[in-house]
Amino acid sequence: MPDVTRTLRLLGPLVGDGVAQLRAQWRGHALTLIGLVWGAAAVVLLLSIGAGFNQFLDMGVAKTGDRYVMIWGEYTTTESGGTRPGRPIRLDVDDLARAKAGTPSAARVGAEIQRYGIAVETPRKTRSGVVAAVTPEIGTIQAHVVERGRFIDADDERLARHVAVIGASLAPLFFGDEDPLGRVVQLDGVPFEVVGVLAEKGFQLMTNYDVHDNMVFVPLSAGRALFGVGRHLERLYLDPRRLEDEPAVRAEVMAALRPAHHVDAADAEAIRSMSVPEVMEPTRRIGFGLQVMLGFIGTVTLMMSAVGVANLMIALVQERRMELAMRRACGARRGDLVLQLLVETVVVVLAGGMFGIALGLAGVGLLGLLPLPAELPSPSVSPSVLVTTFFVLTSIGLAAGIVPARLASQVDPAAAMRVT
Repeated sequence: MPDVTRTLRLLGPLVGDGVAQLRAQWRGHALTLIGLVWGAAAVVLLLSIGAGFNQFLDMGVAKTGDRYVMIWGEYTTTESGGTRPGRPIRLDVDDLARAKAGTPSAARVGAEIQRYGIAVETPRKTRSGVVAAVTPEIGTIQAHVVERGRFIDADDERLARHVAVIGASLAPLFFGDEDPLGRVVQLDGVPFEVVGVLAEKGFQLMTNYDVHDNMVFVPLSAGRALFGVGRHLERLYLDPRRLEDEPAVRAEVMAALRPAHHVDAADAEAIRSMSVPEVMEPTRRIGFGLQVMLGFIGTVTLMMSAVGVANLMIALVQERRMELAMRRACGARRGDLVLQLLVETVVVVLAGGMFGIALGLAGVGLLGLLPLPAELPSPSVSPSVLVTTFFVLTSIGLAAGIVPARLASQVDPAAAMRVT
């Protein structure tokens, strides 16, 4: 404990000596500092690019819902209920009721049918678009935010009202500067009153036919009549109460739907399921691997600069043998000289590193000002990026100082001060 206290007392003066040495010999350190600046800037910039990519993934998923389970029908692959394999499974409105009643682990259950190529028309504009017939729960499940008006509600669904909620990009396209609320939009010639406009989402990572900004949303009951699909549905959406409830939700909804469609429990293909966390897991691993790879490249660049620091400090030890011998003669321990050289090396590395971090932050800022496409992630500086960079700098400084520190500790006062 006394040695630890003594070491802590020495740190302050040694840091001051290191700064003084750097000021006195900055010309000799110039090339080394330039390498450190470049290396630290590379670490910050590359880690920020990796962090930006991961943040981009999270934001892209959050715009469409980041935890739901989606269910849809396919074809049977085993004999069941006296029928041969290959029987199509088509979900219907009764399945929506079954899912709601049979999945206590789900906070909400919704349904959707999408159709593309629907003629969307107003007096101002006509174009082909995507229309989604949805239940009110889809507004929460798919993270829709209404900027003006409201989303589809339970009365709209119960009464099969001809009301529509339009995506953010459709409002100026079909209505210009006019307020779209209360106006009529024709969907394949059928009039629907606009009751809401969604807030802009921009780029989405998960879509079916189009992004939500370009879609029209109508009540499921009205949409089934518009599309002429009778009681059939395309997909069910279930939002787990907690993220860890996702496996339970899958098991419960399958138990609720399979008996009604005479599907064998071993037939995993007849009724399919997909969850957002499941789909995103490989992508997140790729993002993490990318960040590690970019960080490694930046660290290698910094380590190459550290070799120059080590060589410089070794040369300085040879030049300062007399000074180090005097310190030993005056009572300094070998450990004190080791600590002195380690601190001085870390001061040099951190001095160049701080300038490099500032340069890297400036580079990230400049990249953020560029008009990048929505599909291209911008670099993002997070506290973890700065902490990682500082940790790398400190570690490299200590590593670069080991050899010079050992040489300094081996200085023999008598031999160094002997006059020949």
